[in-house]
Amino acid sequence: MRHLAAPLLGVVLGCLALAGCGSGGGGNGSPSPGSGTASGTPSTSASTPAPPAASSSAPSSGSASGSASAVTSSAPSSTGPASWCTLGDLRLHLSNGNGAAGTDYYRLRMTNTSASPCRTGGYGGVSLVARPDGPPLGAPAVRTMPAHKRVFTLAPGASASAVLAITVAENYPRSRCHPAPATGLRVYPPDETHSVVLPIRTTGCSATSVHLLRLQPYSPVGA
Repeated sequence: MRHLAAPLLGVVLGCLALAGCGSGGGGNGSPSPGSGTASGTPSTSASTPAPPAASSSAPSSGSASGSASAVTSSAPSSTGPASWCTLGDLRLHLSNGNGAAGTDYYRLRMTNTSASPCRTGGYGGVSLVARPDGPPLGAPAVRTMPAHKRVFTLAPGASASAVLAITVAENYPRSRCHPAPATGLRVYPPDETHSVVLPIRTTGCSATSVHLLRLQPYSPVGA
């Protein structure tokens, strides 16, 4: 019997030891705090739809690139503003005159015939001539309506015009006017030192004290 009791006692003690190991860890049967957090977070994320990412409301990399492009395109060109219109850029034309109360009214028109835009505005110079290669006949045009003077850009093919009023020379006494026939109108575009002579048949005053011509500032046609 003593030989049987020893093995049985060993089996009982072994079972008690195994029972003690099965209830170990936290001491109360609950998982430890560390292991609970690690396993709970992935489980919650998998079962609950995730809210939109914060970055979804911010511009994407494509939007950021577009914004930079827009800023660049709105910046002033490195070439600067258009150059000033020269006589070589323009074609000038004089309309037929319309008389009213002793004054003939004409319209000077200049058109940008170049391939590039150019700036213009103001008055330029206008005077009568007895012959195309001759000096001015009488006084040059008086500039009127200064409040309407402005600088603007003429696109290729665009035009600007100015009203030119020429008082009938016969309105003045001959002794004061010293009348003489005019065959042309010398026209300088605004801020230009070169001119062109447009044909016209009228009577001018040789006396520079008589101002027959009055010129308004140029403005874009259709503006």
